[in-house]
Amino acid sequence: MSMTPRQFMEEVYEIAYGDQAYYRGFFPEEVLETLREFSDNALKVEELSLEPEQYEDMDRQLEESYRRGYMDGRKFALQQQEKN
Repeated sequence: MSMTPRQFMEEVYEIAYGDQAYYRGFFPEEVLETLREFSDNALKVEELSLEPEQYEDMDRQLEESYRRGYMDGRKFALQQQEKN
């Protein structure tokens, strides 16, 4: 698979902030900060050895966060369509 630098950046932004994040005005430093936070949190979780119920609660919180990002991205995309 071969990506252009822009395609790579679009994918990275989406990992950090959801759908269409590249076009929503985030600065590269913000994206890196968010990805570092994701990575740090993953390491903490790995080291915690939590009970299954605790992981399920974390999963719900992460899903909520992802859904909010996705909905923000969808709203942005619709706004852009309305402008055109």
